[in-house]
Amino acid sequence: MFGFVDALIAPSLTLAVFITTLGGSSLLVGLMAAIYNGGWFIPQFLISHRLQQLPLKKPVYTGAAVVRIVSWFFVVLATYWLGATHQALLLAIFFALMTVYSLAAGVAGNPFMAIVAKVIPIPRRGSFFSWREFSGTAMGLLAGYLVAVALSPERDLSFPQNFTLIFLVAFGAIGAGLILFTLVHEPRETITGESITFGQQVRAARGIVRQNHYYRRYLLTRFVVAAGDLATPFYAIYATRQLGAPDSIVGLYIGITTLSALLATPILSYISDRRKLRWILLLAATMTATIPFLALLFGLLPTSDAAPYAFGIIFFAYGIGRTAANVAFPTFLLNLAPPEQRTLYIGFTNTVLGVATFIPVVGGLFLDLFGFTFLFLITLTAALGGLWLAVGLARAHTPTY
Repeated sequence: MFGFVDALIAPSLTLAVFITTLGGSSLLVGLMAAIYNGGWFIPQFLISHRLQQLPLKKPVYTGAAVVRIVSWFFVVLATYWLGATHQALLLAIFFALMTVYSLAAGVAGNPFMAIVAKVIPIPRRGSFFSWREFSGTAMGLLAGYLVAVALSPERDLSFPQNFTLIFLVAFGAIGAGLILFTLVHEPRETITGESITFGQQVRAARGIVRQNHYYRRYLLTRFVVAAGDLATPFYAIYATRQLGAPDSIVGLYIGITTLSALLATPILSYISDRRKLRWILLLAATMTATIPFLALLFGLLPTSDAAPYAFGIIFFAYGIGRTAANVAFPTFLLNLAPPEQRTLYIGFTNTVLGVATFIPVVGGLFLDLFGFTFLFLITLTAALGGLWLAVGLARAHTPTY
């Protein structure tokens, strides 16, 4: 379900158009991408010391799910009632609600990963994440079609009815996905250690960074590869501003992203099940560097009516790279973390990576000040650094738990 939701309300596509329609700047587009992704990452370490002492993690997940469903319900209402007359107010309310929604997702993230680690055995984890991507991306084709129809100028839907429809469908999918996961049976685990304070958790996190050099290398690699997403929220804006594409082309780009991920998923699952996770890691880092390189090439080519459609190759590469990253990085982490410290590893990793999700805010600032070419060059530089680190991580022999 959440692959469908992520495609339907992608911060770099649908939400970018929504914010610019409301008069938001490139900086706000980057900020929304940071809130959407960073909200999922940042809270996890802050709650991991409490979560580690709970024999069942699902009640935490369920409480966060309620907050997410209610938040998105109010997004739908605010868009419908305020979109036509109070756009500045809607923009402020939208950012506030998305912040609550994303932070609640972050609270649910650690329990989700912990439950997956309990339920899915090590040899099948890579396959699980691959097929999770596959089912989500398959539904993402429908998401792309819905966005294209809703935003098409040939349809009778005008703003804000078009985005209200998109958000209403997202609300239904979010509710269904969260409710379905609460039906999963979570085995009760035996808690052997004593409860610890947040300060002790911080010291424990510092300890694993100092002592586990495999984890330290993994964390640095993932952070720098994430920095290669500096320009991700702005590729669709580049197509509409520089290539003359209509807003409805966002639906096509969602479809292309989804299709490439759909094609990549079974191949990545096959590779993962044969213990070739390092290959998937290198693919993720390579695609991250390829995307800004292709964007720079488009800046050198003459514009034409076909250019916005050819620009879809950017999103084809993005779909492959995102799928590879979503398989490689979580599986690496679960395999690397000792079971008794798994929630600590997951929470600390995702909170550190939450900082990286605010990189698109800097990207928006660069875009407003220096333009697209400078933004793409800086992004390419960061992505190449991530690729270099990924090669080193792939060569290292990491322990598996």
